[in-house]
Amino acid sequence: MFSDITNHWARAAIETLSQRDLISGYPDGTFRPQWALTRAEFAALMVNVFPALPERQAGVPFSDISETFWAEDAIAWVSQRRLFSGFEDGSFRPQLALSRLQAIVVLEAGIGASRGLPDGPPVELGPQFSDGTDIPAWAEGAIARAFSQQLLERLPAPRPLNPNTSITRGEVAALVCRALVLPVEATPSNAALVAAQDRHATRQRFTRQEAGFGAAKLAFLDRGIERSPFQRDIINYMPRLKRFAQPAAVTMAALTPAAAYPTRGQIPTLEADGLDFLEADILAGCLCLATVQDGALQARWLGRSAFEPRQMWSATKFVPLLHVVDRANASAPDIPINRCQVRSPDRHSYPFSAMANGVVNYDNRIASSNALALTFKHFSTPSRLEGWLRQMTGSDRSVFRGRYGVPPFITRPELRDGRTGRSLLSPSGAVHHGDNLVSPYDLTRLMTMAGWHYPISRQANFPAAQGHSLQTVIQALGVDTARYADVALSALGLSEKLTEPVVLSKSGFGRSDQRDRTELTYCALIHFDLPCLGAPDFTVTHQRYALSVTLMAAKDMGNFDAEARYVDALMAAEMTEILRRVVMGEL
Repeated sequence: MFSDITNHWARAAIETLSQRDLISGYPDGTFRPQWALTRAEFAALMVNVFPALPERQAGVPFSDISETFWAEDAIAWVSQRRLFSGFEDGSFRPQLALSRLQAIVVLEAGIGASRGLPDGPPVELGPQFSDGTDIPAWAEGAIARAFSQQLLERLPAPRPLNPNTSITRGEVAALVCRALVLPVEATPSNAALVAAQDRHATRQRFTRQEAGFGAAKLAFLDRGIERSPFQRDIINYMPRLKRFAQPAAVTMAALTPAAAYPTRGQIPTLEADGLDFLEADILAGCLCLATVQDGALQARWLGRSAFEPRQMWSATKFVPLLHVVDRANASAPDIPINRCQVRSPDRHSYPFSAMANGVVNYDNRIASSNALALTFKHFSTPSRLEGWLRQMTGSDRSVFRGRYGVPPFITRPELRDGRTGRSLLSPSGAVHHGDNLVSPYDLTRLMTMAGWHYPISRQANFPAAQGHSLQTVIQALGVDTARYADVALSALGLSEKLTEPVVLSKSGFGRSDQRDRTELTYCALIHFDLPCLGAPDFTVTHQRYALSVTLMAAKDMGNFDAEARYVDALMAAEMTEILRRVVMGEL
């Protein structure tokens, strides 16, 4: 009907009112749902919304409304029905943008006068609105009655009202539909989301994309950040994650059951059968769903063999990065890690950020990913690093003493402040050897501690790591060559609809001679907002999704290339199914 409302959250409401000739668009075929509405325009709309409303007083003349003004009759009409009043100086200010608060107060008065609804039970505005203190005392009664009149809905978590913000044309459409109790036809479901219910077809589609690939290069594991639609978003990842801790302009996903994010070293209660819907070749996994309620992080944990330590290949390489940040900030909390250099005994220095990126994106500009990851381990003894890991997660079975198949790039590294030359960390002098055996829970827990640093309580957080330094690790985790989250969101038709995306990940891949099979691990933290098509009320326009997941897939087919293609397509398909269930509220 209008060319610019296809993906707008209020599309159904706009179409419903347009079909009834209550609202119209512009000559160019647009509706401009994000444009503000003026007081005069809203007055004219009220004549159509409440045409039978009785007159309650003589019209009030306004100093800035002439007889030739286009909305003079409408302004007189709303004044006679006490829907609108002017300002103390006798003006109406017709071109002033209408605020969200004013729109609710006017519509609440219209509903009360036309339908005479009794007041419902008292409503405390604090639990409903994160900015309830911004609501003036004179409007509190009207806002409370708006809940009884179904203009607004009670929700489990507070959301912002933004009472002084200009209301948009799209928001007005949604509000008017609720005021008139008009049946709003649900916007058709995303066709790709519906199609993805056929898991076999989804898997086959990913399998076909493996044609021409093999173990040396895979369709999704080696897709690369250059092909990601989120490449330009990486610089904004940490600010977006920081906003997760603040009152959001969206509603958060309600989690049932949910509990406070566990304190450091405390193992959460986990639904052991929560990932039973995954294919059998996903041997182990851990999924954490999160929301922020009343300023505190709430989490729900689901798993499959989630606590069993396993070889996770290169997926563990972000662990020593976090350990170095935590220790460096313990020594110098005010020094951001991105201004630090890693120095070799021959006095060659390399930016920490460049080395961190090289660990994740395998660009080989400084050294191989394996050599760089082991270099970061050499800031600590094996026992100290392993102890730190256990202290963070609470897992006492984790083993983290091994190498990554090659010697370290720098055997005796030193971490220095690149600005002052101050030494923050010295080499341990220890040799790392043994196993790297961690659980899907371990990796998920550390990924969430990094990504959800700001809403996590002090008792649950890293002991010393600061947000300004974690940002460098966050940006490094944004450039992972594996793009399973990307292809899953694309397969679900969501890539162009979501806002505020964050995709962090680290993958691991190899063939175990000991177990005679190919194994693939993917650890990710994913954030995004989606429009709430058919939103409960105009203050709830988007849904926020926040999750972290670690999956391990394995397959024995007697052929490395065939096994690699199999686990690559499987990981893409299972990530698609997890995100589909999260978005559809099926978990």
